[in-house]
Amino acid sequence: MIELPEPYAFNLLIVGVVIILSLLVRALFPRLQLPAMVGYILIGMALSVGGSAFGMLTPLLRENLEFMAQFGVVVLLFRVGLESDLDLLARQLGKAAIIWLPNMAVAALFAFLVVYYWPGYGLVPALFVAVAASATSISASEAIWEEAGALKTPVGALLLDAAELDDITAVILMSLLFALVPLLVGAIDGDPWSTAFTVVGLQLVKLAILCAICYVFSRFAERPLTAWFVKTDNHLGALLFATGIALLIAALADLMGFSLAIGALFAGLAFSRDPAEREIDKSFSELFVLFSPFFFVAIGLAVDVTLLGEALGLGLALLVAAALGKFIGAALPAALLTSPREGVLVGLSMIPRAEIFLIVILHGVALGDWAVPEPLYIAAVLVSISTCILAPIAVRRLMADRPRFEEAR
Repeated sequence: MIELPEPYAFNLLIVGVVIILSLLVRALFPRLQLPAMVGYILIGMALSVGGSAFGMLTPLLRENLEFMAQFGVVVLLFRVGLESDLDLLARQLGKAAIIWLPNMAVAALFAFLVVYYWPGYGLVPALFVAVAASATSISASEAIWEEAGALKTPVGALLLDAAELDDITAVILMSLLFALVPLLVGAIDGDPWSTAFTVVGLQLVKLAILCAICYVFSRFAERPLTAWFVKTDNHLGALLFATGIALLIAALADLMGFSLAIGALFAGLAFSRDPAEREIDKSFSELFVLFSPFFFVAIGLAVDVTLLGEALGLGLALLVAAALGKFIGAALPAALLTSPREGVLVGLSMIPRAEIFLIVILHGVALGDWAVPEPLYIAAVLVSISTCILAPIAVRRLMADRPRFEEAR
């Protein structure tokens, strides 16, 4: 038997505790009608407080938790892509775009104005928050629609399509922002406009190459290779193959100057065209349950609880901007396409922010205070928690007071 050095034993102890606590959160929080991610973030904050008080958070432990969190990002975004239906989205793109474009633009604008003018953090922090605020976490509202039998109706399909477009676009905007950050802080010499066009153009070319790789894999290789691996191992073949490809494409995207998130999303989209996607999703859910909490734990771990009071005012202002931006941007066009009541439901359902919102903000924190100052990061975490609690409550109440939806034809 191999004896682990003491630091590794302690790290394994903390990881084991996090896994057990996340299991308890997963069982308890839904009964309280609270999203499990809130519990995961609280675990991270508790680790942060304990680490500061008792000196537990060694550099090695932080490094290990960060690795687990990055794996969590991959499984989170892979599943977002896997559960997308690109063929259906293409058929309904016209209607979905009527909601998609204004809800992203208005939400991003409102968030940008709050951060840029009130605390006066400047252009780069405002852009990080604007890109983050343009995203939507539809999973927070999706379960309520499904319980009401409304998810497979025309308005439910419209909601999902608009949310999918939000996620894909927000990840692409995130990659462009990461490429432009050196220019925005004056780290690149030369004519700024010419350099900006060059940087954006190069990033779009690399994005097109990544898309082409994923399309060729999805169109010609994914199904036969998945089938072959299933034959080699009927129980785990599809899961292990999908996981390996997700990691490979995520790593490729990161090496190309994007991020793990965009690679994982594209990998999920590549598998989403397979008729066996439901079986892959079912198998992948076990990895999702194991690793996704670590991303949210890392979010809480990065929160300095001593700055909570300082961040509350900004958090409230940003919450109002983020909620109103999504609601106005989604509810008005949805009401024109459906009815005023359905428009309100769609607008409320688009308010929650979770995975992509936090991924963008956390990346800014990693760059330093010049990109996302610590009080702004804490305010963003408070916004994520608040929107994922309050918006589903409003959706549930409004859904309960309305007649059942007609089934989609």
